[in-house]
Amino acid sequence: MLDIQIMEKNKTTEQSIKILNRRSFIIIFIGFFFSFFVILRLFSLQVINSQFYRKKSVENKVSVKAIPPLRGDIFDTNKNLIAGNTSFYEFVIFKNLNKKFIDEIYLLNSLTNLNLDIKKIRSKIENQNPYIPFKISKANWDQIVKFEKNKFLFTAIKILESKKRYYPHENMSQILGYIGSSTQSSELYPKGVFHIEKKFENLLKGKPGKIFNEVNSKGRIIREISIQEPIKGNDLKLTINLKMQNYAQSLLPTTNKGSIVVLNCQDGSILSMNSNPTFNSQIFEDRDNLEIERILNDNTKPLLNRAFSGFYPPGSVFKPIPSLLGLQKNLINENTEVYCSGHSTLADRKYYCWKKGGHGKVNLKKAIKESCDVYFYELAKKTNIDDLSDLATSLGLNQKYDIGLSNPQQGLVPNKKWKKAYLDQGWYLGETLITCIGQGFNLTSPLQLATLYSALINGGKFPKPRINNDENISYQGNLFDKKYHNIILESLNATVLEPSGTAFKLNNLHPGFVKIGGKTGTSQVVRIKEEDREDDLYKSKEVEDRFKDHSVFVGYAPYDNPKYVASVIIEHGGSGSAVAAPIAHKALNFAYNLDV
Repeated sequence: MLDIQIMEKNKTTEQSIKILNRRSFIIIFIGFFFSFFVILRLFSLQVINSQFYRKKSVENKVSVKAIPPLRGDIFDTNKNLIAGNTSFYEFVIFKNLNKKFIDEIYLLNSLTNLNLDIKKIRSKIENQNPYIPFKISKANWDQIVKFEKNKFLFTAIKILESKKRYYPHENMSQILGYIGSSTQSSELYPKGVFHIEKKFENLLKGKPGKIFNEVNSKGRIIREISIQEPIKGNDLKLTINLKMQNYAQSLLPTTNKGSIVVLNCQDGSILSMNSNPTFNSQIFEDRDNLEIERILNDNTKPLLNRAFSGFYPPGSVFKPIPSLLGLQKNLINENTEVYCSGHSTLADRKYYCWKKGGHGKVNLKKAIKESCDVYFYELAKKTNIDDLSDLATSLGLNQKYDIGLSNPQQGLVPNKKWKKAYLDQGWYLGETLITCIGQGFNLTSPLQLATLYSALINGGKFPKPRINNDENISYQGNLFDKKYHNIILESLNATVLEPSGTAFKLNNLHPGFVKIGGKTGTSQVVRIKEEDREDDLYKSKEVEDRFKDHSVFVGYAPYDNPKYVASVIIEHGGSGSAVAAPIAHKALNFAYNLDV
């Protein structure tokens, strides 16, 4: 009995030992596996990836702060500054320097009359890194003086100097554009967002610098490690002559929207390009939100540079193009005559001349000089619209000129293909008649018209308009027969120099001025009803201003050896000879005397 008990006890002991051994093995195995994993991980950290984690460790101790570069300056052709950099000062607060920093803000507000919204500031500053300066307000000179006199009262508030873009000439704004804040881009510094500032961003922007600081775990700067200095952007010199720009702006009437371009027809350089109304680029730099909102919502569109992006029917200044085409295609010669009774007829429809009683017998020179519409109606009946469009394009119309301003547009000189594509209609001969006098679908800008007359002056080959002084001079177009050139130029000169010319009165208005050639034009805003035409209502003061024609003139000087072209459009100004022509004559005389 006892033996049986001993045997059972031994059996139980053996089983316990087996279980214990099994458990020990599992524990040892797990321990071995874990140890192996730890050793493997340590090997990975210390050997395989040691360089990576060593670098990360350094980075964790170093903060990098960008230093915005100074933007390059912009000058006119005579090295006058038209966009630069200027200093401004701001009150900033460092939370880490005084726990009672809000008390200091109240004190600053009272001392300097800043009229701060302290509640708003407080809510914004709550989550601000205490070691990063928080901008309270800009500081003018009087406020700076008051602060400096009481500087001993402040421990958390400092004055910091910064740089901002400076635009000293408002009438350059529609050429220069403006820059945007750093918050409007992924960059840490402002970028050009409009016109010249945008087009030449890569040239002007410079290269930011860096400050490398050692910081603790809380982000507090321990020491400065190194500085990589920023590199200022490159300067830019424009073809604009500031004296010409200022004078041209003074010529534009304040009561009408309008524009003027003065162009060197020998090298394509733009001396001035003005538009009215205008705006001030500085408001965008100063973040004048009320003024910005007013400008953006202004229905007169002051941001629009009408000299570059305003498109209008050219009116009679277009007439040299069908004249030249007619000569080249042998449709007419300089002696071809047409009788103008005051209207032309096509398919029982009357197409009227601007002169109610007509011009009588008219040859080409007289037709251009006196701007006889009937002559060009009759020429149009023989003209292929596609040929006319091609010639106009080769002479500078219907083209985009990417001179550095935003959103260049090509305008329109219509043809059959265009009308089919955009209106899904065929072309009618009556539309050719209207096109030949510069109306209908025709749309051109003052810059394009200045370029057109450069081409006419130069016999077909003309310099591409440019505003970057460093841009190489390049030529477009093809020379046409010199005899045709002489006919066109002689006719344009007669418009101003001969008594029956539509712009002859300029000589009496401005005696002693440089003699010019050119062409008047009237850009029709609304179609004139036949009954209104019979009553001369369209010429009366009863017509609302918004229904009055645009006043157009393109001229050049001196007439016998042209160097400058001036293109003027005054919206709803009426007659080209009465309004636009005197402005262009003054501008051309001023440009001419710049060289004297």
